[in-house]
Amino acid sequence: MFKISQKSIAYGAVSLAAFAIASAPAHAAWKPSKEVELIAHVKTSSSTYAFASAVLAAIKAENLMPKGVSLRSVRGSRGGKARAYVGVKNKGNPHMMQALTPSQINNPILAKSKVDYKLFRGVAMMVVTPLNIAVNAKSSYKTMKDIVDDAKKRPGKVIHGGGAFGNVASLVGELWSREAGFKHVYAAFEKQGMLELLGGHVAFGMHNPAQIDKFVKAGKLRIVAASEKLGSYPNIPTFKEAGYNFTVLKQYRGWWMSKDVSDDAVKYYIGVMDKVRKSDSFKKYEKKFNMTSTWVTGKDLDAMLANEYKNYFKLDTELDLIGKKKKKKK
Repeated sequence: MFKISQKSIAYGAVSLAAFAIASAPAHAAWKPSKEVELIAHVKTSSSTYAFASAVLAAIKAENLMPKGVSLRSVRGSRGGKARAYVGVKNKGNPHMMQALTPSQINNPILAKSKVDYKLFRGVAMMVVTPLNIAVNAKSSYKTMKDIVDDAKKRPGKVIHGGGAFGNVASLVGELWSREAGFKHVYAAFEKQGMLELLGGHVAFGMHNPAQIDKFVKAGKLRIVAASEKLGSYPNIPTFKEAGYNFTVLKQYRGWWMSKDVSDDAVKYYIGVMDKVRKSDSFKKYEKKFNMTSTWVTGKDLDAMLANEYKNYFKLDTELDLIGKKKKKKK
């Protein structure tokens, strides 16, 4: 009869426990349990919707979300309806993301809305779109200096046409005029001032490549300068190359979600978007619209957006776009 020592029993128990732990399935990473919905706060003809569509196409082409993915526009209140839909109505929903642009940081400031960046957490910033100064093809303006010189000769007569005042293009135009020392008039139009620019009713506009590319190729508009080098138009100077070194607000595109979504869910979507940006179809989109690839994710993006909010608030206050807070009486 064999004798089994207590030491052997203890060793065997430890070994069995270790085997059980090693054999147990690892904690499964979070994945969507149903279709993921992408929300855009803009009309379907906008450059932001084009970005969201490019992401959607890459996800489908690469089969990155087996449970399915869709895209729809929720418009109104300068993005306020989309923010409320994602950040309030669908608070904590891990199956929904909203397209992220600078307007979604600045518009709540202008509207004095509490449905702002604090209700969200960043997923990924993926591209920066150049800002082009465009003029009618028949315009006498050939350079940025031509516009500046004319505006100095005719203060308040040169019109910059665009969308609602307070958007990136309008603010960049204001920063340019401050640095160069000229006065112009900003006129807001329903369709970003494109019709007015094509008709020669405004002096210049600042637009994304997606908004003007077909008109430039058709010989109806001419690009004078761009915030960043354009791959499709290598001879177009940047603002800096043209001699103007003012602050240019970045027109980024990316995604954010409700702040109550788990870290695991955000990590999942960061992984998906990382694969999207490396896909052939998304790279074609970047090249077609002269996008600059960028990559800021998670907590780094949250910190960047908080800083963006502070900068926009400061600029909006300086431009008297928002009323200053009244001091409480003691």
